[in-house]
Formats: sequence, structure tokens, C-alpha cells
Amino acid sequence: MPLTLIAIENAVPAGMITLADRDFDGKSNLSPWLKSLYVHPFHRNKGIAALLINRLEQEALRLGCKSLYLVTEDARVLYENSGWQAIDYVQTSFGLADLMTKVLPETPLA
Repeated sequence: MPLTLIAIENAVPAGMITLADRDFDGKSNLSPWLKSLYVHPFHRNKGIAALLINRLEQEALRLGCKSLYLVTEDARVLYENSGWQAIDYVQTSFGLADLMTKVLPETPLA
């Protein structure tokens, strides 16, 4: 780690996501982290974010991770739709954010 995945659509980068040991300084005891999810505006509302999240979870599971964490100021519903749960609130430089986690299954994800 870090491990970054890139979504390609029609030979053009459409989005990215990263798995990293650390992301949020205030929670250094938690690891690993999903971070830097981004889908280019031209490629949004096509399910690319959900596909990137799912694929990152598969890679984390393959690497032996049992759970993942993330911080989001504005995408809580996106992550909840992928099975993530908010467990706390944290203050970031952008404002109040949700600290979220997902316990990964013991068997590979579909």
C-alpha cells in the first residue's frame, strides 16, 4: 500500500480510488483506509464509483484486510449504499465529516 485503482472508459481515465495505510491524522489507530475516490464529472451517474468501491474492497480482502475506514464530508449515502456504516463524526479542514467503516466478509466479494 498505497494501491490506486483507475477506471477506464473508452480508453479514457474515468475515475480512481486508493487503499492506504493512513488517511486521517486524528485516527492514526485505524487502518487501512479507502481514500481519494474521484469520478470525472463526464462519467458520473454511471455506477463507476460503486464499481471502484467494490473492486477496492476485493483488493483489500485479497491483501488480508478485515475492515476498512474512510472519512467523507458529503458522500455518506454513496458509501451506505455500498454497505458502509457511519461510526463517528470528525472535524476536517472542510468541515464536519462522517467517519465510516466496513467489515469485509471472510469470503471474496462478488
